Amino acid sequence: MDAVDALLAAAKVLSARGWTPATSGNLSVRDGAGFRVSASGMDKGQLTRDDLLPVDADGRPAGARRPSAETLLHAAIYARFPAASAILHVHSRSATVLSRVVPGDRLVLEGYEIAKAFAGVETHEVPIVVPIVPNSQDIPTIVRAVEPLLAGDDRAPGYLIRGHGLYTWGRDVAEALRHLEAFDFLFTCELEHRRLRA
Repeated sequence: MDAVDALLAAAKVLSARGWTPATSGNLSVRDGAGFRVSASGMDKGQLTRDDLLPVDADGRPAGARRPSAETLLHAAIYARFPAASAILHVHSRSATVLSRVVPGDRLVLEGYEIAKAFAGVETHEVPIVVPIVPNSQDIPTIVRAVEPLLAGDDRAPGYLIRGHGLYTWGRDVAEALRHLEAFDFLFTCELEHRRLRA
């Protein structure tokens, strides 16, 4: 299975779990010097190879069809993390709600065993730091907001956009999907923990 087929299979998983409701979310994989990203306005559970549009490293499309409105966010992640080869962006309920209730520009998750699902994390004693940036309809504004927050080595392979959703990535589609599943579990646990403490 090549990277495109793997991404299409992941898209069906995301859709089935309700993480890309309606036409929300976007997905991509590296492709040569650029990447392939989901077309704008598509149901992610119905994507075909033709719906993963080629763009250059700066996110400029090669054809007439319009790629995701958030293509520049993918370009920024690939530029910042050369090892990343797949990006998943979802609007899961846990990511969207938690991003609205956490104050400040980061969420710190500590003491969760599942932290070891993230690449490079070998103990639950490592805090998982997830940047949170304000939402905007102007995508370059989001890019400028998130770039400095991704600079530290202690950052998780993902970030939240407030009231919007989660971006995560990996060395391949399988790793990005593992990161996404871990984030969703952590976010769900954190929401429940906060509810019980209230």
